[in-house]
Amino acid sequence: MKALTLLTTGLLKLDKEKELRDECPRASLYEETIDTDMFNEDSLKHAPIWRRWLYRFIPPVLAEVLEAYALRKKYDVVISWSDPHTLLFAALLKLTRKRVPTVALMFWISKPKKAALLKRVHSHIDTIVLWTSTHREFAINNLGVPPEKIRFIPYYVDQKFWRPMPRPTDMICSAGVEMRDYPTLLEAVKGLDIHCHIAAGNFRGKLFRTVSAIYEHGPLPDNVTVEKLGADELRQIYARSRFVVVPLLQSDSDNGLTTILEAMAMGKAVICSQIRGQRDVIQDGKTGIFVPPGDPGRLREAILDLWNNPEKAETLGREARRFVETHTTWDQFVKNINTFAEELVDSRNDSSKNAQRNRTLARTHATGTSIPL
Repeated sequence: MKALTLLTTGLLKLDKEKELRDECPRASLYEETIDTDMFNEDSLKHAPIWRRWLYRFIPPVLAEVLEAYALRKKYDVVISWSDPHTLLFAALLKLTRKRVPTVALMFWISKPKKAALLKRVHSHIDTIVLWTSTHREFAINNLGVPPEKIRFIPYYVDQKFWRPMPRPTDMICSAGVEMRDYPTLLEAVKGLDIHCHIAAGNFRGKLFRTVSAIYEHGPLPDNVTVEKLGADELRQIYARSRFVVVPLLQSDSDNGLTTILEAMAMGKAVICSQIRGQRDVIQDGKTGIFVPPGDPGRLREAILDLWNNPEKAETLGREARRFVETHTTWDQFVKNINTFAEELVDSRNDSSKNAQRNRTLARTHATGTSIPL
């Protein structure tokens, strides 16, 4: 099986030397497990000259999808790891009445524009991988996606990179940019004798509104620092933190999931806003603590409770690590994606063989010739 993986530039960025030095997660495991070519914006430089000229005048995502479409016959299956790539590729297949075995890993399908397009083109996506119960229900009940087309699996974290690292805990931290409610966190920790670091900044060249909001309510509290960190630096901050706080704005998506799983893999309890979409990972009172979104008073109470009861935080953290090892490892996730792709290819091959056999039998019946079965 040969696969083509469409993904956003920066996702699963391979740096084998850093991996060997244990300075970043194991992105290479994906390519080591799945026989695939990775395709993103950088891959367009290998397109023929005339297509490269054309691609200068259209958005990069559309250019990538058009080039992937042109290359599709070289591959047994296309794995799409991006909502825009998935939807545009499926739309192109539908417009041209072509079929390509497709596995789509989708992140936030309930956004109105995405939902409207997915409702129209899911007929040309063979397998949709989701890891949020809310989105699975939405796909079936609102978009009419057949349940058998959906593979519902836990999301992933590289449990070998993000692992418990015994350190004295002298702080707490938060991280991430999408749908974060940092003003509520700042209000909650203001005046506490607890250092809190927020690991946030530009993300793939974009400054999220949730990050700029940090600085729009006056000077930072004296006990708060803000700086974007690389993977190894962030791991050290997690290790020093007694627990991790993930304040979220209300949504029906699993925002904050990457940070939550990294913290849990490090053996840290997580305090998280209980939004509609965050319901499949944290077990309230067992692996973490849920608090109402947008409530600095309740968040402050939870922070003080875990800070003043380190044994409780450690117990929650041990259970969190156990949950990760059982359900959400990077190895399990990659194996699942490989299995889904192989199932599609095997099914297509079986269908082709049956079709050929039926054509042969039809010709035999027409001519009256017998063949061995």
